[in-house]
Amino acid sequence: MSQRPPIEGCYGCQASYIPRGSDEDPAVVKRWDYEPDLWVLILKEYGYVDVSASVIAPPPGTRRTGTLLVRGVQGG
Repeated sequence: MSQRPPIEGCYGCQASYIPRGSDEDPAVVKRWDYEPDLWVLILKEYGYVDVSASVIAPPPGTRRTGTLLVRGVQGG
């Protein structure tokens, strides 16, 4: 999975509001924000193996937010 990295101190369930058309309410998307090391522990606790989590730096330019990338293989 991938998403924005967590904001320091803001962990757990978070909501994002995604703008839509001018006559529609924004879409609400809930996500769980944790530091990469905690994602690894959570996935391993639920039986995933070969788990990794890291933050990829933003591309050059004006963007300041990278991408949290979490990977795990369902154990069997």
